[in-house]
Amino acid sequence: MEIFPGLHFLSVQTPTLPPHRATNCYVLTDGGQTLVIDAITPEAEFPQEDLAAAGVAFITLAAVTHPHHDHHRGLDRLLGRFGGRVLCHELALPRMGYPAGTVAYAEPVRGGEVLSVGRFSVRVLHTPGHSPDHICLYLEGEKTLFSGDTILGWGTSIISPPDGNMTAYLKTLEMLAGLDLDLVCPGHGPLIREKANERIQWYIAHRLMRENKVLGALAEGWATTREIAERIYTEEDFAMHGRDLLPRAERSVLAHLEKLVEENRVVREESGGRPRFRLAASK
Repeated sequence: MEIFPGLHFLSVQTPTLPPHRATNCYVLTDGGQTLVIDAITPEAEFPQEDLAAAGVAFITLAAVTHPHHDHHRGLDRLLGRFGGRVLCHELALPRMGYPAGTVAYAEPVRGGEVLSVGRFSVRVLHTPGHSPDHICLYLEGEKTLFSGDTILGWGTSIISPPDGNMTAYLKTLEMLAGLDLDLVCPGHGPLIREKANERIQWYIAHRLMRENKVLGALAEGWATTREIAERIYTEEDFAMHGRDLLPRAERSVLAHLEKLVEENRVVREESGGRPRFRLAASK
């Protein structure tokens, strides 16, 4: 599907987390250069034939927003056909099987770089939170953000320690909220074509709401991540994310608790090999 001239969108079936069943792949091409974002080839030919049908004859760079398997599986096979190099955060290289310092296959970034793809100017943003090595890509002239798993088209992103960090994630959301946006192209789910900045503000408000619920559960005496998750997640949450949500909900609760421990608002204790949490004493 063409989003606007020079930008195409492919949805590729992947084993990802509910409520999503596919990873979004984006193809930006102009002036003989092609940037593919989150290209994934779970089968031998798909989406290679779809890329060819979109007019891709050569890949200049294949950007990976973060090294979770549903965002780079089969990438070597894809580059073997179309050529090109991997663009990703330098911390992601070893987790994707590329040794740090590899030159032949990788273009490591840290954030702040500006790439040119024909007429398009693409700014690399380091956006930790979902993972420490997550990047987003921002088309400044088109006010378009490729958000990976930081902002999703439906539902919210899981923040699961140790990969996920809630403090870093909220700082990332605040940074993204300051961008001038008309369109968000997420790693999963539909495009966000309207009120993109409002969606990011909703993400921030949602996380703060969840944090307040965690604090409320602790005030009522709930102490483990499982107890807190069972207390604060609702039927609406299960309807959105699936009946198997609870283990993932525990990970999100843990991320909130780690943030609160870091802020000295919550105390972590070990009891019978399981961490328990309580509110810190008021000064």
